[in-house]
Amino acid sequence: MRKGKFNIVLSFYAVVAFVLAILGQVLLCGLLLGFVIAAERDEWAVRQCMQAFFLSIVSGIAGVIQSVMSVFNIVPVLNWLTSGITSFVVGVIYLVVLIFAIIGLVHVCKGQDARIPWLTTLAGKAYGVMAQHMGNPGGPAGPSGPTGPAA
Repeated sequence: MRKGKFNIVLSFYAVVAFVLAILGQVLLCGLLLGFVIAAERDEWAVRQCMQAFFLSIVSGIAGVIQSVMSVFNIVPVLNWLTSGITSFVVGVIYLVVLIFAIIGLVHVCKGQDARIPWLTTLAGKAYGVMAQHMGNPGGPAGPSGPTGPAA
């Protein structure tokens, strides 16, 4: 197991991030991601925390949808209809987030990439953009050598 700058095993950050995603703690997961980006600067740990953060955002959006749909509580028939449909959809979203978070948690405990569908590529692209802006040597390299026509 690799250790970071603070002598903490890097997979610990990813495990905590996925636990926070399971608990629906978007803000804490975002703070952990910010800490890993700023302090540790390890590509693997940042990408895993990004995947967990994206999962927690999905969970947070589902909660917002459920709160917004409570506007229909005024009309009894609409309340019954919308609350049933909304509860089912949000429950399915929470279940999917839970399954993906558990899969990611198992993978990062083994020191592997979380491999969450769609979020792996999104985290990779986000890390590539971040590496370009931070001047990280692990990011995409620019052209080397002269770029103009030879004189």
